[in-house]
Amino acid sequence: MKTKYLFLMIGLLASSFLNAQTNTLKRLFDKYENEDHVTIVSISKTMFSLIPGNIKAGDVDLQHLLPKIESLLIISSNNSDMREKMSAEFHSMIEKDKDYEQLMRVKSDKTNVTFNVRKKGNLINELIMLVIDEKDFVAIQLLGNFTISDIENIAKDMGKIQ
Repeated sequence: MKTKYLFLMIGLLASSFLNAQTNTLKRLFDKYENEDHVTIVSISKTMFSLIPGNIKAGDVDLQHLLPKIESLLIISSNNSDMREKMSAEFHSMIEKDKDYEQLMRVKSDKTNVTFNVRKKGNLINELIMLVIDEKDFVAIQLLGNFTISDIENIAKDMGKIQ
């Protein structure tokens, strides 16, 4: 009986720990949500299910990804002070969390883009893309269950890799 309770406690602690890791990025979004010069977009799975037909975000075809998406969070700023502060904080958060793996980094002129993922088995359940250039900082968190091929297709559609 004691063993059963011990396993229950370990399971509860582990799930709390994993939930806290996922919420780290959410806390950063929440921290900047009401700041001036910051734009936030949050789209739920329910909203994605309401989208009919083909959907593109810029050059990125999202139609095949829609059933796999749980949520999408985007935060951006073009204010120089806020851009630098947010970039440092988001990059630091990802570097400290050992569950994130850098999938790809692209530098083109004065634009730096990083793709970081958190995997569960062979599936990617979180993609974080950070973009910083002379004018903007953008952080995008995509939650769901994706394959590496899905992520490659996003990158190709963006014209960042061939």
